[in-house]
Amino acid sequence: MPNDDDDRTVRGDPAPAPGGEDPAGMSTEDAIIGATLEGLRRAAEEVEQIAAIAETLQRSLLDERLPDIVGLRLAARYQAGSADAQVGGDWYDVIPLRGGQAGIAIGDVVGHGIDAATRMAHLRSALRAYALERLRPSVVLERMNEFARELAPGVMATLLYGIVDPDERQLTIASAGHPPPLVLSSSGDADYADGRTGSPLGVRRLPTYEDSIVALAPESLVLLYTDGLIERPDAPLDAGLEWLRQFAGDFAGRPNELCEAVLAACFRSARPRDDVALLAVSLEPLLQEGIEIDLPAEPESLASMRRAVGRWLRTLGAGDAETYEILVACGEACSNAVAHAYPPGEASYQVSTRRLDSGIEVRVRDYGKWRPPRAGSRGRGLDLMGQLVDDVEIDRGSAGTIVTIRRKLGTGSGT
Repeated sequence: MPNDDDDRTVRGDPAPAPGGEDPAGMSTEDAIIGATLEGLRRAAEEVEQIAAIAETLQRSLLDERLPDIVGLRLAARYQAGSADAQVGGDWYDVIPLRGGQAGIAIGDVVGHGIDAATRMAHLRSALRAYALERLRPSVVLERMNEFARELAPGVMATLLYGIVDPDERQLTIASAGHPPPLVLSSSGDADYADGRTGSPLGVRRLPTYEDSIVALAPESLVLLYTDGLIERPDAPLDAGLEWLRQFAGDFAGRPNELCEAVLAACFRSARPRDDVALLAVSLEPLLQEGIEIDLPAEPESLASMRRAVGRWLRTLGAGDAETYEILVACGEACSNAVAHAYPPGEASYQVSTRRLDSGIEVRVRDYGKWRPPRAGSRGRGLDLMGQLVDDVEIDRGSAGTIVTIRRKLGTGSGT
């Protein structure tokens, strides 16, 4: 009987060709290389998909539509790293607080990919919860450290958290291993905020953090950033910090322009090697001639109106008593816009002020149609306004209602 080799030959089974070639003319070497390249291609596609998922998650959380906070100008940017670097855990946040203050934060979770982006999301949520308790920045960081240790063993993150008070023109900050904020003045000076830097989150069991207070002049700007902006493989960290300080000095009061300019100068058409997050916060200038603000038609907006108009009146030298009376009159006009101008749903109204030769003018404009007041309440608000200011005008039209109040300032006007 023929042996197996003979049987294979008789049946026409392919035999190894000389030189390791198969019948199709492809060598064994070529086949192995081809399979390897296909495996690498599929692995690269999988890595790209994972990176895309992580970046999408991160961008969905880092919405650049920041809240409107009276007295502050805000801007933020997030730039993902280069294609050969997975997305990291860089993040920022702005949290409106009671009393017109704002919590500002920027952080960086060590690591890359979906894990880092997910941990970033958890830390961001925890920070919001602690910030809304109106805790001092140092206490917020202490609680965040415990949260990070509970979140996952070995997690490490840097975090800078601060509270901005536009009325007091003050920033209170605490740092957990994060680079210091850069403070720009309207005169062009740029310096890093002083303060002790505590250990990163998740590293120590019971770390201590310290609050530092930074005085802010009108139009001051505070820039928060992650280390991807200043770290370079071919230069020391101090060089990156000095470059940023020198470059940013001309952008006081212009947070959006500063963010755009810094990214353009650092990376031009190329993506950074590491993720970069920026958050810029500036005090609005105190304009004596007048202000204009748009507010949501809801009762909570009255507090924002009082802060904005009160700040403006104080720049004109208005006394406490006349400031109070003007704000009460203005509040009545705003309350009417909120309560009577619109059906349930989203709507807004506008408050604008103007300096007159001997006093002030405030206009409250809505874009709806006033509903009839409840029985027994007709005219009480208008009567009160008339007692507190010198003149009240109401202009009702198809496009909405404008209430204008005027009052003289100075001695004899309730000061």
